[in-house]
Amino acid sequence: MSLCNKSQTPLQRRTIQRLGGALLLTVLTNFSSPSLPNPLFDLFPGLSQFRVHDGHPSTLLVGLVSAFSVLPVLLAVWLIYRYLKAEPDEFIRALAIRSLLWGFAVTMTGNALAGVYMNFYSRPFPLTLLNADLFFISTGLAFRLLQRSYR
Repeated sequence: MSLCNKSQTPLQRRTIQRLGGALLLTVLTNFSSPSLPNPLFDLFPGLSQFRVHDGHPSTLLVGLVSAFSVLPVLLAVWLIYRYLKAEPDEFIRALAIRSLLWGFAVTMTGNALAGVYMNFYSRPFPLTLLNADLFFISTGLAFRLLQRSYR
């Protein structure tokens, strides 16, 4: 079962496809932090030369990584805003807002759990940059479950 099926309007299909692009951008930005554990460094040991040495990244590097990481999130917020503004069905708009709230709740729960692990083990948890991914996926699942519950 695909997310873009025939029961959705063209506006919904187009928005889901664009949010999928924003999700792909967040996956790419997950690998942009040079100081956190990165699975790419395990797969390709030659990439470890690009890590920050001595724990002192430059201010420019920190600014670029921060801007690079926030762009997909801002893109997703803008896409959701445009969708809610254009959606003519008030019931579907209410479902979308409820699913956004569920997505936010799941993301904050995951963030709290990751914070506990980071404090308990005194080291960065590798999934800390996946908040946006968790938000997109949990919001999409919540929307589908809410739609199914009203059929």
